[in-house]
Amino acid sequence: MRIIITLFALLFSLTTYSQIDGGTMIAGGGASFNTNIPKQGETSSTLSLTPQFGLAFADNFVAGAWFQFQSASSFRGMSIAPFLRYYMNNFFLQAGYGYSYNKVGDFSSSGSIVDLEFGYAAFLNDNVALEPALYYNANFFDGYTGSDLGIKLGFQIYFNR
Repeated sequence: MRIIITLFALLFSLTTYSQIDGGTMIAGGGASFNTNIPKQGETSSTLSLTPQFGLAFADNFVAGAWFQFQSASSFRGMSIAPFLRYYMNNFFLQAGYGYSYNKVGDFSSSGSIVDLEFGYAAFLNDNVALEPALYYNANFFDGYTGSDLGIKLGFQIYFNR
């Protein structure tokens, strides 16, 4: 925990505050490592890649979509979700609701996913930011409900800023 707090403090000291103006486009994404804790079954760890795109429709408000590709041993998954993001002093809150498809061996399922994120846009210059975030996902599939909680490090490029 001390390492995470130290990293956040270092990012805060190296970055500057800036507003996200309406018309700004974002493109980037992230990678995450999480542990899935289902109500039934075994806990598993997953590595995910998540590209993300968005457009600021007003100052500090971004609407967009993210796509997630997951893989772990015999598990494969794909999710897509539109999201809304709000910035305040480089911190952001993001919420999304979308569709997810998963396959484990010969079994496949699809359903809804709810995504919540709290992070910080650590601007390295006017257009590039590293975005550490805490996230929570809730999954609602046929006969299965589960959630995962984790940390991730995103990378965004801000165009027209």
